[in-house]
Amino acid sequence: MSDFTLYERAEVSIERPERYGKQLASHISHKTEVSEIEGGWQAKIRSGEGKILPQRETLVLEARANDDETLAIVKDVLERHLRKFAAKLEPLEVTWISNSN
Repeated sequence: MSDFTLYERAEVSIERPERYGKQLASHISHKTEVSEIEGGWQAKIRSGEGKILPQRETLVLEARANDDETLAIVKDVLERHLRKFAAKLEPLEVTWISNSN
């Protein structure tokens, strides 16, 4: 995908990051294009993109877009669906950090 001007990232401490990452990618693939990338999955969400990147003890979520509205949608889709699958692990802390590209 193309370069985006806005980027935010969340590192979510979660049990079995690989399992939840795979479940999240599979679920949102029913509504949008999801492709497997090195280290995880990438989803096209509206005109932005989301990445789901399982690490050893965390699940990294990345959101990229060219406008604030699309960035908010990408973040919402990733976080809301993760919370559905990980409901038994609540409270789940998802803190988005803005980064420069």
